Amino acid sequence: MVQLSYPGVYINEVSSGVRTITGVATSIAAFVGFTRKGALDKAVSVTSFADYERLYGGLDRDSPVSYAVRQFFMNGGTQAFVVRVVKDPLAASLTLNDAAIPVLTVEASSAGSWGDALRISIQHTGVRNPDGDFNLVVSQLQPDGAIATLETHRNLTMNPESPQFVKAVVNAASTQIRVDTVGSPAYPAGLAISGAPAFPLAAAADGIIAGTVDGQFPFSLLLPTVGWADMATLVAAVDAAITAAGVASHLAVFESDADGVAGAGGHLTLQSQHTGAQSSVFVATGALGGLARTLALGVANGGREIPGAAEHRPAVVANAVPSSLGSDGTRGGFAELAGSPSAKTGFYALLDVDLFNILCIPETFDMPDSPQSKGLIAAADVFCAERRAFYIIDPPSSLTALPDVVTWANVSVSKNAATYFPAPRISDPLDGGRLRSVAPSGTLAGVYARTDATRGVWKAPAGTDATLNGVLELARPVNDIENGQLNPHGINVLRSFPVYGRVAWGARTRNGDDAQGSEYKYIPIRRLALFLEESLYRGTQWVVFEPNDEPLWAQIRLNLGAFMNGLFRQGAFQGKTPQEAYFVKCDKETTTQADRNLGIVNILVGFAPLKPAEFVVLTIQQIAGDLR
Repeated sequence: MVQLSYPGVYINEVSSGVRTITGVATSIAAFVGFTRKGALDKAVSVTSFADYERLYGGLDRDSPVSYAVRQFFMNGGTQAFVVRVVKDPLAASLTLNDAAIPVLTVEASSAGSWGDALRISIQHTGVRNPDGDFNLVVSQLQPDGAIATLETHRNLTMNPESPQFVKAVVNAASTQIRVDTVGSPAYPAGLAISGAPAFPLAAAADGIIAGTVDGQFPFSLLLPTVGWADMATLVAAVDAAITAAGVASHLAVFESDADGVAGAGGHLTLQSQHTGAQSSVFVATGALGGLARTLALGVANGGREIPGAAEHRPAVVANAVPSSLGSDGTRGGFAELAGSPSAKTGFYALLDVDLFNILCIPETFDMPDSPQSKGLIAAADVFCAERRAFYIIDPPSSLTALPDVVTWANVSVSKNAATYFPAPRISDPLDGGRLRSVAPSGTLAGVYARTDATRGVWKAPAGTDATLNGVLELARPVNDIENGQLNPHGINVLRSFPVYGRVAWGARTRNGDDAQGSEYKYIPIRRLALFLEESLYRGTQWVVFEPNDEPLWAQIRLNLGAFMNGLFRQGAFQGKTPQEAYFVKCDKETTTQADRNLGIVNILVGFAPLKPAEFVVLTIQQIAGDLR
């Protein structure tokens, strides 16, 4: 409200109460299973099969997920999450040295033998600079033997205080490798100040030089602060102090650089007897008195102070091969695929995903029909119900007899799941184009996405429009009679018809068995309900903590009614008028005074779903003639 303080005209903007509800996505798929590359137990978004190839390595004979993702995008999918589940993998790695001293470890960004083809090069820029003095080049050995450069990280430094610190820069930018410094502190070799590893050598006070040699031999040299006629006198004093301190076998005066005139100042350079690492102290006499400055390693910049720290950068190497090879591990079983909710492993890695709509675990296609595989399916069923997602269950490929399929299907009677039979067969690029049976879930997830985009989530992903792209034949032909044995049990059949090709010829949930009599018998009705639940859940967050009375209820009816009316106009509900198609009720009848006292507002939303025309009955009668 505008404060009225002077005579005149005031303008005050008042909210209309309109808060637009946006429908959520309906066909974001999630794939869980074995790949040879990629982050472990982490859901990563991909928007094309090219993304999948870059992040997970593309098609692989031992990876049902790779074929499922390819089929998903081929059939109309646009966005997916991939969770890599592998048992006991190892990442390729190597250690880079400065002379003989390990200073940096380089490891492939994810476990797997793919990292064995990585090659690492170090290029020195020729200038000691705290803001970066070497480049790290990541290359890859190609099948034809050529070396292709993947990444180049420039002007890196081993100084952790620098914005160009190698660990910070590479780990933030690289998709191929991760690096780490060796030992603690970051510079394990050479001279380092005790308690302050950023510097190699300290003039703690005039006349005192303190440090550690090779990170393990501490020393403190007490020197006379007066009476140095020249740098030669200082060198002799330091040499005597080294002997007196008992570190002569570890530390020595290496050289001096001075004018030889009292008061002129110069450099005193110490060297480790073990590694040859050097450290310089700038000596200023006269007005500045005694030892006054500490420099970085070396005598760069003509004796001027270098802000920053001493460092041991990796030695120059070209296309270094990983010394520790990676391992792909083995395909995960029930325990690995199911994972842990607390650790967010297996399909529970999807807990970190804001929204996904379709879950696919193609690994179950290659699993035998066992209590373990049924337990995995049951756990995934529950997870999807909690996340308002839909699970496409892949039956084991070993099941070919119809009675066996019907018996197996009892593993799930969930309204949030569906299963398809038989398996599609596609041309396998890795096997000379020969046919390969693949899990149905990837192909059908793509069909769901294509149908949602062209017709809406309320349209059954089945019929002559639901063609299976990329599918050349089916693992088993199914005729009408056999179809009639599976459909009443909620098993959706894939059929092959002349002209139309391979199509999905069923739209029932696992709760769609005729004996169930479920209100969520059909896939489009259940997926529409999930869409409404998620959209309204997200679109009514603003209601929390609003005053719980008639003005709020009116806004709720306005906003939810506008959303439902938009869907009605698109053909999502049955009925000629909005009153026949849906209703939104929020008033003193749904929210009593007792509810208000408890801080509760109740909103009742109803909709009349469109059921698919599963059975089309034509009645044909012959006219006997004119009986008049």
